[in-house]
Amino acid sequence: MLRPTILAACAALALPAFAQVSLDEIDAAADAMDTEMEEFRKRLNDPDPDRALAVLQLLISKGDADQRRMAVRHGLQSTDRAIRATTLRAIFDAEPTLRVVVDPIDEEPTVHFANEVNRLGGVIDAEGAGSITFKVNGYKEEEACWTYSRYESCLLRMRGEAVSLWLGDSWGSYELNGSGQLEGEQAVKQNLSKGVIDLSE
Repeated sequence: MLRPTILAACAALALPAFAQVSLDEIDAAADAMDTEMEEFRKRLNDPDPDRALAVLQLLISKGDADQRRMAVRHGLQSTDRAIRATTLRAIFDAEPTLRVVVDPIDEEPTVHFANEVNRLGGVIDAEGAGSITFKVNGYKEEEACWTYSRYESCLLRMRGEAVSLWLGDSWGSYELNGSGQLEGEQAVKQNLSKGVIDLSE
């Protein structure tokens, strides 16, 4: 009877002890992170606009999740048109997955609205708005657009900071609203809709 008990005790002693983190270690790590992020913020606000744009592009394209999130937030909420446009281009160049919500203005859209949302792999919610997800897969120089799907179909175009989205059979026009979203109007198979593309992270 003693043998199983002794073996169990030996096994318990052989198990590694769970590491514990002290409050001081947590505070030190948090302070170090805050200091590092503050240095990135300073560089994003460099008085030299070319340097600020270069930092922004680098953080969005190659930064870790926290750096990218900070840079995107900074760029989308900037009052500088060039910064906003650069941020949008860097986001699209990073080949993101975008969720587009289209809410028909007419309370009774035609059946073609739901058919098109379904064809694109989207869903219609209880209020009648369609939600569609697109995976950007690159930029096509010859057509000056960002593409999606294996057919490399045009999805997005930019002129300045204005964004156009191809959905159904027409281009919709979008602009930043100051909250990390692109808002605009989008016709979906001739059903005029309010469109929103959330870019915040």
